[in-house]
Amino acid sequence: MTMNDPQQQQMIRDAMKAIAERRPGRTKLVYDKAKRTIVAVAEGSEPPRALNITADDADMFGVITLSGQWLRDEWPRLSGGASIAARFTSWDDGDAYTHYDLGPQGGPTVSECTIALEGAPESQSRLRIMLTKVDATSGRVANTFVAIDGTFFALKAYERRDGRDISLEVTIVEVQPALSARRAGILECSTLNDRSVLCIGLGTGGAYAAVELAKCGVRGFALVDPDRLSVGNVVRHPGGISQVGRHKVNVIRDLILEKNPDAKVAVYPFAMTVENMDAIRPLVREANVVICGTDNRPSKLLINQLCVEENVVAVYGGAFRRAYGGQVLRVRPRLSPCQQCFVSAMPEQAADVEISSLDEAEAIAYSDRPVPVEPGLSLDVLPIANFLTKLALLELLDGKPTSLDILRRDFSAPWYLWLNRPEPGTQYSDMPPLSESSDEMTINRWYGIGFERDAACPICGNFLSATAAAHGIDLDSIVIPSKV
Repeated sequence: MTMNDPQQQQMIRDAMKAIAERRPGRTKLVYDKAKRTIVAVAEGSEPPRALNITADDADMFGVITLSGQWLRDEWPRLSGGASIAARFTSWDDGDAYTHYDLGPQGGPTVSECTIALEGAPESQSRLRIMLTKVDATSGRVANTFVAIDGTFFALKAYERRDGRDISLEVTIVEVQPALSARRAGILECSTLNDRSVLCIGLGTGGAYAAVELAKCGVRGFALVDPDRLSVGNVVRHPGGISQVGRHKVNVIRDLILEKNPDAKVAVYPFAMTVENMDAIRPLVREANVVICGTDNRPSKLLINQLCVEENVVAVYGGAFRRAYGGQVLRVRPRLSPCQQCFVSAMPEQAADVEISSLDEAEAIAYSDRPVPVEPGLSLDVLPIANFLTKLALLELLDGKPTSLDILRRDFSAPWYLWLNRPEPGTQYSDMPPLSESSDEMTINRWYGIGFERDAACPICGNFLSATAAAHGIDLDSIVIPSKV
């Protein structure tokens, strides 16, 4: 027999399948010295030489992955004797089939599959899954599904190739339990189920933060951004080249749902402007945290005003030009300096922003200051986005028991600074090398910086009283005439 012999191929498949399932098989694999190849021999035959193959070596079968929740939802039809159809994304020339309904982003190649109970009329579909009732008391059965009535079924899948049925491994996945189990080491499974985030601006930083929070288990998202994904964006943005032309809010919505299918995501493809403040105010009011990923001062100040007025924590992140560094500001209304306080106290730092496109540069250019187009590398932006996300996560966990509570001691400052390199022409150009300093300011370290609220801040302070005091005016002495 040779490897071109269909019987030999099936015997090898049966042997490898038994190895993969860690059970005895009717055939075993041996190494034929004369042919210098692996052959399958029937049980009881004398092999020329045994071959040591582990279960990890047996990954030669295609895998078909099916949602257990979907199967339960469809069970009334299936148990009634009907064959049901399901769509699967085909990957890598049929090496893997993934249930299309598992997430919002199926692959480009879709295959139809027929699913039926044993005894149902024979299907002519190329892909088929058959469920056979098994006795649960006889021990653990591979690829088992528990129906809503408690009955156990074994699943077998077949793909018809060249007129023959090839067996596929069946994997039933329970999405939320599996995702929760991976988070359970540091977060309780349901800790963030009731938390919601408003993300305004879905450039690299805002988009990254939204997807990472979805991985942590946050379920409520509102996404605000007017832009569409461009080819130039994809070198840094989580969205890829296949998404070019779509609104960024829709791209990130789908990425969120890929990571947390139970998330509720609302999308708003418009800008943060004065004209849209009434539309955005209720979104701020309903959020537990607002993440500001916009890259211009007017929008940040408008967000700041809404968040202070609605008493919602906001986290602002931004990269400096060419992403030589960046900063994150966390605003706890009436408790910490706000964005307006920051602009007043540190105007140069507040003005040092990265502009990633010509349109953005033209939109915010001032007559007295040129705005260069200076995008930075993704790997230089991500440390800033990651830190922004961590601060937002801590705010979302406020009042909830978690192992991350210890970080509140470390992250107590309102403003944080990060530097990727000692950029020429900046105040950081003469910083010592990272490798030679332990007590001086260097690159690739976060620095928490404290500063006080501005008592005269027009947003979070008492601007009128402070202005009157500065000019020696007694407000109580001012008499406002009544209308006649």
